[in-house]
Amino acid sequence: MECPNCGTYNPPDREVCWRCDKPLPTPKPEKKRNPQQAARTWLYVAIAIFLIFTLLQMCGVRLPFGAPPPEGGLLLQGLGLLV
Repeated sequence: MECPNCGTYNPPDREVCWRCDKPLPTPKPEKKRNPQQAARTWLYVAIAIFLIFTLLQMCGVRLPFGAPPPEGGLLLQGLGLLV
């Protein structure tokens, strides 16, 4: 690390510059990423998107992708009441 006062190189473990006796800035620790937190966030995003699309389909909103709903609804087709 270079001293901000005199520009002299100092080893990273030093707290005071060996040449000018000025205190050296302490390096900030790097933030470590938590892979579990990132995976949990993506899981919540995927669940939210799934719930929004499901709610939109239940309300009758046609989405620009996917198969169109069957004529007469799912319940009547499942019971075999449609001819």
